[in-house]
Amino acid sequence: MDGADGTDGADGTDRESLATALSTGVQVAGVLSLLALDETPHPRLPDVAVGVAGTLALLQALGDAGVGAPLWLLTRGAVAAAPADLLTAPVQAQIWALGRVASLEHRDRWGGLIDLPETVDERAADRLCAVLTGALGEDQTAVRPGGILGRRLVQAPLPRDPGERWRPGGPC
Repeated sequence: MDGADGTDGADGTDRESLATALSTGVQVAGVLSLLALDETPHPRLPDVAVGVAGTLALLQALGDAGVGAPLWLLTRGAVAAAPADLLTAPVQAQIWALGRVASLEHRDRWGGLIDLPETVDERAADRLCAVLTGALGEDQTAVRPGGILGRRLVQAPLPRDPGERWRPGGPC
């Protein structure tokens, strides 16, 4: 049976199978998804990663099952959160686009997006837990060796020379 998202269900990650699995009557406090880490091309949709298709199916299945618990999506190397960061997993950046839409459409069951460092040591795990508790009030973060980074818009400084043109720069 094909899921609405194009998954074939052979691995149990289609929308219907996930909704059935989530409808066990157990109270769910939160969902932490590592699906995004699977960058393998989907067998039927080669331009879509298995992790992206699975994440969409999970998001839909949570709604189908009536689970109102916050959904947190993890990525690794999907965002460049500081000037020295390298974007090592641009495929996983698709999850950030999907997550932003989900946060707007499903505010009641949205947790957030967290980009992990290449190595998740004890300090990174502690920081991950701090974000997941919601104590920081952030829903888009990057855990890095130097700390937890959140998205911010800041005003660009005015050029010293009025004739100088503004040039974009910095992390995206």
